[in-house]
Amino acid sequence: MTTTAEDPASTGGSLKWSGRSRGGYWGNWFFIQLVRRFGLRWAYAWLVVVAAYFTLTNRVAYRSSADFLDRVLGTCSWWRRPWRVYRHFFSFGVTLLDRLAVISGKVAMECQFDGEPQFVEQLGKGKGIILVGAHLGSWEIGGHLLGRLGAPVNVVVLDKDEARLKRLYHDALDTRSFRFLTTDGHPLRSIPIAAAVRRGEIVALLGDRTFGGADCAVPFLGGSARFPTGPFLLAAATGAPLFQVFAVRERWGRYRFFTYPAEYVERAALRGGVAAVAPLVARYADRLAAVARAYPYQWHNYFPFWETPSAGTGGQGLAGSAH
Repeated sequence: MTTTAEDPASTGGSLKWSGRSRGGYWGNWFFIQLVRRFGLRWAYAWLVVVAAYFTLTNRVAYRSSADFLDRVLGTCSWWRRPWRVYRHFFSFGVTLLDRLAVISGKVAMECQFDGEPQFVEQLGKGKGIILVGAHLGSWEIGGHLLGRLGAPVNVVVLDKDEARLKRLYHDALDTRSFRFLTTDGHPLRSIPIAAAVRRGEIVALLGDRTFGGADCAVPFLGGSARFPTGPFLLAAATGAPLFQVFAVRERWGRYRFFTYPAEYVERAALRGGVAAVAPLVARYADRLAAVARAYPYQWHNYFPFWETPSAGTGGQGLAGSAH
């Protein structure tokens, strides 16, 4: 099973997110079959072992998780840190399994929607909307459930996984009510994305990873981190309202989807470039930080996100000796 889509790759001497899934074809196939044939409970049981394995073997993900958790929960003693990281990895696995179960129709989960009438109002006018989420909770479950609004739902993703792994998940999630639009940071890739907005459709992007396109550094959880400016420039180019959204797991079998009020970005921001939208990116980062503090085990970016790790991650124990 994939533990993270945030495998580090060495680029120019620094660790960056590569966009590739971990776990391999057969590991992912195994968990897909577990969910299909035996249900979520058996898959959760196997996840206990898999999360422990990655806690012990994935150095970069371990340190990145520990850094993040120290920022949102405060530093802890060295002997507590492995448990916190394990819980973080396990939570990510649960989110992936829930996604698979819901989209494949194996499990019906309750989902509370807050602020959805704002989407309905805009779509009723024939206007497209832009949703900016994060790798927090399950954005795919949120995108799937939005299909009931009647407008096409497009989720923008980075296209990096190997072909047979993509086919595996395409087949497993073929009942999803959204479609993927791929990007790689090239300007031409934005054309079909903007076209979908102008057709009056829903376009969902993830605002907490940058992969080579325009970005800017803003304060985030006690440090400085880089966030993409693309979603805000897309809003400026299309004139569509932009909503910052999150789909979080409240408890077993229950998710909550909520949104902040619509934002409009002036077209003049296209001329101003990064500097013009930097305040909007900073506000997004502030909101993401607030949600991450409320749901600390549900933010799943397991790669070095900040320029400097927090002070607590340099402690001894498993973090320094098990890898």
